[in-house]
Formats: sequence, structure tokens, C-alpha cells
Amino acid sequence: MELLCVFASMAALFLFCAFLTLRCGLHSALAPLTALSAAVLWLTLWGMAGPLLAGAWILFAAFAALGIWALWPRKGARPAYAKLASPGAILFWGMTAAFAVYFFLRQPMATGFDELNLWATAVKVTKVDNSLYSNAVLGTPWAVTQNPGLPLLSYFFSFFGAYADWKIYLAYNALAFAVFAAVLGGMGFSRWRLAVPLAAVLWCVPYFFTTYNHTIYLNTVYMTSYGDIPAGLVMGGAVALWLALRKTGGPKWAVLPVLALAANTKANTFVLALVAAGIVAVDAWLWPEQRPFRKGLLRRTGFAVASFAAPLAVYYLWNVRYVGMLVSKNAETGGVGETSAALSDVVINGIKILLGQPVEGFFAERQSQFLQAIADMGTQFWTADGKLSMIGQGRNVVALILLVFALAVLAGPGLLLRLRVVCAAVCSTLCFLGYNLMLALSYGFIFKPFQAESLTDYNRYIYSYYIGWFLIALACLAVALQGRTVPAGSEVRPASRWDCRRALAGQGAVLLLACGMLVRLNQMVLPQLSVLGFSDSEFADRKAARAEAQLVCSYLEPEDRVFYVSQGDNGEGWFSAVFDFYPVLVDYSGVVSTMEGGGGTFGLPELEPEEEGTKKYYYHPYTAQRLDDTIRENGCTVIYLQTIDDIFVQSYASLFTDGLAAAQNGETLLYRVTDAGYAPVEMEVTAR
Repeated sequence: MELLCVFASMAALFLFCAFLTLRCGLHSALAPLTALSAAVLWLTLWGMAGPLLAGAWILFAAFAALGIWALWPRKGARPAYAKLASPGAILFWGMTAAFAVYFFLRQPMATGFDELNLWATAVKVTKVDNSLYSNAVLGTPWAVTQNPGLPLLSYFFSFFGAYADWKIYLAYNALAFAVFAAVLGGMGFSRWRLAVPLAAVLWCVPYFFTTYNHTIYLNTVYMTSYGDIPAGLVMGGAVALWLALRKTGGPKWAVLPVLALAANTKANTFVLALVAAGIVAVDAWLWPEQRPFRKGLLRRTGFAVASFAAPLAVYYLWNVRYVGMLVSKNAETGGVGETSAALSDVVINGIKILLGQPVEGFFAERQSQFLQAIADMGTQFWTADGKLSMIGQGRNVVALILLVFALAVLAGPGLLLRLRVVCAAVCSTLCFLGYNLMLALSYGFIFKPFQAESLTDYNRYIYSYYIGWFLIALACLAVALQGRTVPAGSEVRPASRWDCRRALAGQGAVLLLACGMLVRLNQMVLPQLSVLGFSDSEFADRKAARAEAQLVCSYLEPEDRVFYVSQGDNGEGWFSAVFDFYPVLVDYSGVVSTMEGGGGTFGLPELEPEEEGTKKYYYHPYTAQRLDDTIRENGCTVIYLQTIDDIFVQSYASLFTDGLAAAQNGETLLYRVTDAGYAPVEMEVTAR
């Protein structure tokens, strides 16, 4: 049934894509990316306004109505259904349907820390509440301000039916396949010799720039809800779609929703949206389709402005207006409010440091951290310490990308196209330097010192740009190898022998690249540990945790608020419980003002472990009175004893009416908060 619900969402998407192709003149390979981006933009605006559920119903009704109208045969006109089929369209619909069936059968689950901390939890909350997750009360002391683009993309695919983790992965993969289809662009079936190896290259891209050593654990590149890979994909997809639009003569506005999605993917990758917008704007303004240059200058200028306006509008509406409201409201209710320096101050003072100018206060204190981050990032880029891809450090990745750009220049059938490719290569290279500066500023002035010291998650942040950059280069090569576009009514000049040889050599280069990437992928990722070969045991722990959560929830009322106890937890168990219990709320198990909690170990101050480790690092030195006050003042009605130890028993047994006897005997996991103390809840406890 759930698979049919997903296919219902896909059917609505297909109908809207048919409308875009048959009535708007958008190539069938480009329609999915534009359609998905438009859907996310619509849902974002409705979600910010409040009535997300109503907006979703309107969206699906509009998609269906427009599609039926487009497909309905016109009297006396021959249906143009053949336009709906192309290599790119077949790649998108075929792969999306295949992954829908595969994920439905295998039922992968959210497991990563950040998945349970934010990405997957945001999707579940949005689906369960039919409201933006930023509006939800999760018991946390911080406002959820991450961009809603990806959660709402998942909401689109999970709108019909119940929530399921695998629908998140399907949504993200559908976005990836839409980007791949855009790179294939306007290719017809006659170009199959180019389309097939190009599709193989595209399949390898997410692995190739993210998996940088032999994997001994399940590699979840195509089975993750993190936003880093989609951010890079949408950046490259926006430029690829634009290049294909110019090649096929489609409606130029189709790229604007994609640029908006690029700005709505992940908070710290907004700069990638500006990179894509800049390349599109420069290409549209500087290289007109018709001569002289001044012809259509006003129209081109307007489109260039619109290219920047799309992502900037999303950034302003969400990150400035909406998030500003959330942060202010959070501070008013006792939250932490704004926790980092203003972005403008970070940029200004960082540049002053690079220019040798003095800075004061916070920025003077962080100056050495900023400069050290720059040095460490340089080490990661130039030396063998930075194996961030299947071909090694960053310098190798950049060399490969620039090589693809060079091939596109050599394969270009005309001077204008070659100049456009050179311009895209230069712009994207300069933006790469700017992106590295942004990362250095983040490590210097936004991240905590221990994060800067180890360049925490540097690989995730940098491979977003590598993925997008490579796709831009690949899209340039794909356009170059398709030959010159001949305006309607003009005389067709036969291809020269040199043109034929150049095109053949270019196709051979793509085939060689595909073979090389496939071989390297086979060397670096064991098939049984990839997304297509994992065993069911990979999710055994998560299945057990979810089964226990479902058991516990069966003894709870919807209005209950749960205090979570898991001695020795580093926060992962707590986030897992928040995710699995929702819509039942799991309390933030600590003190909001000092940001303690989120799992951890509770005990008397004098029992704090002396040995360094997780228990000591996450230790809450609570007296019995303080723990009781915390539970009651937070409005908790039930205590969930996921794991207890001798420290907990010795410290707090007096608070429980049975002295924790039922919990120690394995007879219960729940105690209800009463005036007389914490009373055990009779329940059937399964073997653990």
C-alpha cells in the first residue's frame, strides 16, 4: 500500500512534467528538476504562511489538472506524446521507480547522528504534523532553523500514506536523478553512444567525491538524508539545466525554481546557490544568442537580475525574516537566542585579518584559530593527508575538473561555445577560492575551537562544491559534444571531417572517464557494503530501538512527556528516542541554561567518574532533589529508563516508590510521575 502511495506522488509529478513539456516547451529531460524545485518552493511558502496541508492538496490538484489538460487530445491535432520520451527522461523515471521498489522492499532506516539529530527527524515531524518542523515543540532548547527545502521534498513523496524512513531516501535520489537527467539535457536517442557512458559517469559522481578509502562499513551515499550531497547536486544541476535550455530553446524561466531550491537546501551552502546563479547570469548576459551584443540587452539584464533574485529572495524570506522570528521567539521563551557572530561582521573582520589589518574583541581572540584553519585546509588540499575523494586530495579533484573543462573547450563546435565554457571554468574556479574562504571563516569564527582544531566535517563541506563543480564541467562537455545548434530557417552546413573526428574523440574521452570511474568505484567500495548490497543486519540495532520505542509508546497517552534516562549515552540514544517516540515528546534531559542534557549520565556529584570517557564527559551531577525538580518543572509525566547503572540506583532509588526494584528485575521500563513518587508502570518487557 505504501508503495502505491509513493507512486501516486510520482504520478502527480509525471502529469506536471507532461504539462511543462507539452504546453511550456520544456524538454522532457529537464522537466523533472524544474517540477521538483517548483513543488518545494510552493510548499516552502505555504509552510511559512502556516497551512502546509492545504498548500499540498492544492499543489497535487494543480499538478493533476494541468497534466490531464496537457495530455488531453486536441480535436484535429496529433498528440505530441513522443516528446515525453528522451534518454534523460527515461533515466529519471526508470531509476526513480526502481529505487522506489528497492527501498520499499529493503526498508532502510535512519541511523546517522545528524539524521536523527535533524535531517530525518525534520521530515518525520513535518509529515506527522503537516507543518514545518520549525513550528514543532520537540523538548529541545534550540530553534530548528535549517532550511526546509529537503524535508519538504521528502514531504512531497510521503504526502500520501504513513511516514517511512525509506521515503526520505527515495526523495533525495529522485532529486539526484533529476539532476542527472538535466546533465544529459536535450540528447535524443540518436546520441545513445554519448548518453550511456555519460549516465555511468553520473551514477559514480556521489560516490567518487565522497568515499575516500576502502569501506569496511555500509556506505550510505545513496541512502542518507544529509544535505551535503544534494547541495552540490542542485548547484551543478541548475547550471546544467541552463546550458540545456540554451541548447534546446526551452523557456528560460525554468531555471529560476532550481536556483531557489539551491538556496533552500542547506544553510551553510547558500553560497553554492550564488555560484550557480552567477554562472547562469554571466552566461545569459555576456554571451547573447543573437548579434549584435546590444540586441536584447535589457531582456538579458533582467534575466541576470532574476537569476540572483531567486536565491536571494529565498534566503531573505527564510534565513532573515522567518529564522529571525524563530530566534527572537526562542529567546523570549528562555532559549539561547542568537549564538554566533553576525555573518557580515565575520566576513569583514576575516578579510581585515587577511589584509594584515588589526581587529578587536572576539575576532582578535579567534585570529589564530582562523589562520590555523586556513593552514590546515591547505594541508588537506595539497598533501596526502587530504584524501577526500577516490582519487586523493583536493588538488587531484581540481585537476580532473579542469581537465573536463579543457575537453569541453576542445570539443566545442564553435568559438562562442568555447568562450562560454572558458568563462564558466574561470567563474567556477574563482568561486572555489571564495568557497574555501567561507569555510575558513566558519572554522575561525563560527565553529567551536575543538571543531576548528580537527576541521570537523571538512570533507562533507568541501565535497559539496566538488560535486557541483564537476557536474558543471560535465554539462559543458555534454553540450559541446552535441554539436552546433542550427537556428530555424538557416542553411545547414555539413559537418567537416575535423568536426567528426573531434566529436568522436570527445565521446571516446567520456567513455574512458566512465570506465575509469567505474573501475575505481569497484576498487574502493565493496559491493556487499554499498547501498545495493547491504544486509538486513546493518539496521539490527535501530530496529531493536524502534521496536522498544513502539512498545513503550503503546503504554503512553498522546499528552505524555517523557524524561529519558540512558546511563552512558552520548546523546545518540536520546536523539533516537526523540525520533522514534514522536509525536510523543521526549524531554531534553538536562538544564537548558547550561546546554547540558540530551542523554548523558545522571548521578550524585560525589559519584562522578574519575576516569575520562563518555560517562564523565556527559555527566549530570544532580542531587536527588535537583533531578526531581527538573523532571517535574519540565512537565514530564513519565520516566523512560532505557538503561540504568549502579550510579543511578545509588543516587535516586529513594525517588521511586519501589526503590527501582521493578526496573532492576526487568519488569518495566516506565515509571509514572505521581505526588507520592515515581510509580512503576505494569508492562510486558521483551528480551533485550
